[in-house]
Parts: sequence; C-alpha cells; structure tokens
Amino acid sequence: MEGYNSIEAVLERAIQLEVEAAALYTKAAATVQNEPVRKRLEEMAIQEQHHKSKLEDVRAGNVRWAIRRSKAEPVTDLRLSDHLVSGELAPDADYQDVLLFAAQREKTAHEFYKAMAEMVEDKLTQSLFEMLADEELRHKYVLEKTYEEVVYKDF
Repeated sequence: MEGYNSIEAVLERAIQLEVEAAALYTKAAATVQNEPVRKRLEEMAIQEQHHKSKLEDVRAGNVRWAIRRSKAEPVTDLRLSDHLVSGELAPDADYQDVLLFAAQREKTAHEFYKAMAEMVEDKLTQSLFEMLADEELRHKYVLEKTYEEVVYKDF
C-alpha cells in the first residue's frame, strides 16, 4: 500500500479524513449566512463524526460484521456531481454549492478506498477497503439524490 505500511495506518488516515471533514463542515456552518445551508452543514459534520466512530469500530475488530452488512446493501452511483465543477465552501455558499462540494468530497474518499483495495492481496483487507469505498459511495448517493430533488427540480 503506497504510503501505508498496514491496514491500521490506512484506518488511521481514514479516521483523520473524517475528523478533517467534520471540522471543515463545522467551520463552514459557522460562516455560512443561509440558515438551511447552515443546518445541512451541521448535519454533515455529525455524519462525518458517525463515520469516524464506525471506522474506530472497525479498527477495534468489528471488521467482519461491517463487511457482511455492507455487502447486503447495494450501492448506486448517480454520477451527478462527477461532471460539475465545485470550489471551496464560501461564506455565501448556497445549498447547491454545499451539496456539490460534499458529493465530490465523498467521491474522493470512495476513490481512495477503491485504490487501497486494489493494492492489497489479502482478501479480508480487500473486503474492508471495498466496504469503506461503498460507505462513501452511499454518502455520495444521498447527497446527489438530494441535489437532484432540490436543484434539478427547478429546471
């Protein structure tokens, strides 16, 4: 695993990414002026904190349960945000900006875990990374579905 010498190192990096995402959303929520956008950012920060807790559970040894649960739930990628451009979250960000930014962030996390799964030969470790990739893809789906329902309905 390029840059990582163990599954624990990858999990530590993943936990760090979730902490960074929660901090980013919390900071953005404190500066955004639109109340519905602020609430969505606060919700996203809480979701990232839950992701961190799940990763800590996996690190503590609950790997097989997480993998079984993940395989039972199919994941859809709407790919809406794949073709749209997003910048950083500005204080004047609207709901569309937040949804797009968050969906693209989840896509990046998904790609990170998929790459990790392809780098290892151990089947359990591959399954763990695939589960984590699917979890991020699920989050992307929810954001894109919301984007579709809120933003695209106006077109």
